[in-house]
Amino acid sequence: MSDRTKSLLSQLPEVKDHRSKESIYHNIEKKKNEQSQRQRTKKKTPWIIPSIAAIVVLFLAVLITPGLFNQNDNSSNMAITQSDSNNSDTANSSVSGDDSKSESTTLAPTDEKSDQTSDTVKEEPPPLTKEPTTFDSYIPAFQQSEGANVVVSFPDPESLLLVPLSFTLNENKSIQENLEEILSTFDASEFGLERSPMADATLDLIDTDGIKTLLVSFKEPGDSLSSTESIMINDSVQQLAISLGADQINWQTNGKEGYTLGNFGSADTTVNQKPSPYYLYESSSESRFLVKGPALSGEEGAELDVALSLMKEGDPNVPYYIQAIPPNVDIYSFEGDGAEATIAFTEESEFQSEEEAMQTIEALMLTASQYNYQTIRFENTGFDQIGGYSLDQSLPIPSSPNAISR
Repeated sequence: MSDRTKSLLSQLPEVKDHRSKESIYHNIEKKKNEQSQRQRTKKKTPWIIPSIAAIVVLFLAVLITPGLFNQNDNSSNMAITQSDSNNSDTANSSVSGDDSKSESTTLAPTDEKSDQTSDTVKEEPPPLTKEPTTFDSYIPAFQQSEGANVVVSFPDPESLLLVPLSFTLNENKSIQENLEEILSTFDASEFGLERSPMADATLDLIDTDGIKTLLVSFKEPGDSLSSTESIMINDSVQQLAISLGADQINWQTNGKEGYTLGNFGSADTTVNQKPSPYYLYESSSESRFLVKGPALSGEEGAELDVALSLMKEGDPNVPYYIQAIPPNVDIYSFEGDGAEATIAFTEESEFQSEEEAMQTIEALMLTASQYNYQTIRFENTGFDQIGGYSLDQSLPIPSSPNAISR
């Protein structure tokens, strides 16, 4: 330093710091903290740009990747694009709100197509055809809605009773052809039954001026028939005549008028319309059928209550019949008004199965039909539906018992 400089410095006024030591120390600490803060800020700042760059690279990679796989699979690409768009919305929410809005708009067509596909799937399928009701043992009755049918009877092995079986009529064939086919081809032994008493007869239905006549012609006279054989033939022909709606019967022998039923004499040409209670019969094949009991006449035949009582208690004269109304079921009331009737069971009544209920209500309806009832309403059955019957409404009377498929 020169002498002149030293001289000038010595002429400067004296400067003194009047601050306390604590104040000076506080200012130094403050400056130190500010400097540290600036240093930390400077260290973090360089990481922001790489982070943003990484997100952008990831975003571009996600958008480009779907094009490298299954480019021809439109449905797969759509699903991947939608998933990637959702991820992009999340990643870009911190960068740009406009980008997120753009992604949402892009997804709209995909959502609309999804809704259209959903609507197509929800279309109701066509109703399925109802399958016929089948049970383990019981063979249900033939319904009026199932077309024309005919009843052909077959005896049990001991010839104690006749089992009426219902067969569909082929409309392209005559009554005579239908009956010949049934009697010649149906194997009754499959159901534990015997050959029909009408198997050797020629049968036909003749309509003359609105009068229907059932023609029954046997090749051999019936003078030597036993009592049982005579009853079997007569009853089976009677049931056939009723099922065909015949007004009378024309019995013939070798083409000549008249036929003798053993000791009973000449066969009756009138159609027996006397009512009969229905019972149950179980064959050796464990098939269960509805069968008619002995016809009721006089005062007994005039009241349906008598028939219902026999169906519940049974008939001591025919112990081989099973009661159609089971022991655990009782009729509380029967009310009839013209063609419709209501049968109510007691509240304590309980059917053991749908099959048991089915055979009971069909036996009751077929019995009531002989008293000119056309519909029956049942109450307290414990079922809403039994087979094809909806029990919340009046039921039409079945056409005939024991429908056989052929």
